[in-house]
Amino acid sequence: MTLSLLPTADDSRTNATFDELMWALSRPGLVRTLPFGGFETLAESLLDRECTFFAADNAALDQRLANTGAQRAALEKAEYVFASLGSEAEVKALSTISIGSLPYPDEAATLFALATIGSGRSLRLTGPGIKGSLTIQIGGIDPSFWSMRQKAIRYPLGWDLYLVDADRLVGIPRSTKIEVL
Repeated sequence: MTLSLLPTADDSRTNATFDELMWALSRPGLVRTLPFGGFETLAESLLDRECTFFAADNAALDQRLANTGAQRAALEKAEYVFASLGSEAEVKALSTISIGSLPYPDEAATLFALATIGSGRSLRLTGPGIKGSLTIQIGGIDPSFWSMRQKAIRYPLGWDLYLVDADRLVGIPRSTKIEVL
């Protein structure tokens, strides 16, 4: 048997996706490009048998996420949450997402949401990783989400957010303040 230390094509794709996820959170609001689009690519890079996930009202996605070996969990216990936030009902359904605890803020969930990047509502972002402020346009997210996020985030408590538009991605960590314009 020959042992190869070279990365496979799958390894290279998941590593490139993981790199984009990290850069997206370290530079909030800047658009990153993924090697392939969709929640499945993100899940393939992050989920394994030691992770829990919740896929809001999407049986097909739920099954694909389960194929990573990760375990399904109730929303309030899930480490990774994949959702659409296009309606007030969808936003309200996510109101119990985990924000962590003071002793363990790292136990908060990470939220992945479908969005339209570059059009829609204007948001001004400030905080670590942003020089001054940055204004972005995000569509496909119900306006009630931004007030729900503002109430939920009490740094260091809160959840990190990734907005996904096909193969484009914007990261917004819990430390970022958002002003809806």
